[in-house]
Amino acid sequence: MGNKAVISKDLILEASYKLVLESGPANLSIRSVAKACGVSVGSIYNYYPTKAMLVADAVGMFWQTSLSKEMFVASSGEDFVTFCERLMHDLEHTIKAFRKSWLSELAALDSESRKEVRARENAAFAHIKRGLVVAIEHDEGINLDVLSSCSVKQGNKPAESLAALVWGVMVSSLQNNDTAYQSLFALMRTALYKN
Repeated sequence: MGNKAVISKDLILEASYKLVLESGPANLSIRSVAKACGVSVGSIYNYYPTKAMLVADAVGMFWQTSLSKEMFVASSGEDFVTFCERLMHDLEHTIKAFRKSWLSELAALDSESRKEVRARENAAFAHIKRGLVVAIEHDEGINLDVLSSCSVKQGNKPAESLAALVWGVMVSSLQNNDTAYQSLFALMRTALYKN
């Protein structure tokens, strides 16, 4: 019996991510990952039964490495609107990098791969929405009574309703490359804070 190369899912993902950065997600193959890791193709399939899952995790790694933890935490003394402005600025740069390096390549993937990629993106975006809720709840200057009546009708807490609204406008602005979010931020600064 010969020596078997030992590999972990983390090492496979790291090698896959490097390969995607070099040649794009559409060109990633189980065989190329196995070669980069120095293991058999079967070893990769033990962790990643499909290329779609491997590409999706590589995209997930992009979002993890691009979206720093500091982006989701309001700094000491930072109000919610200032936090949103900073978050939007950081997201604009991240989305620009994603569009430049990944978007056209991902469009060329099969439908299963695109579905898996969307699931990883949605997980990253859900994390951002949770960060918005936490920032709202920790901003003692916000008067959430302004939103209480409409939130109760929808069955949500005021902070969740506001976070959903803010995130929706931010995503729309990022998709349309417009500045609609600035109007929302100005309105929030006026409406949410007690004078």
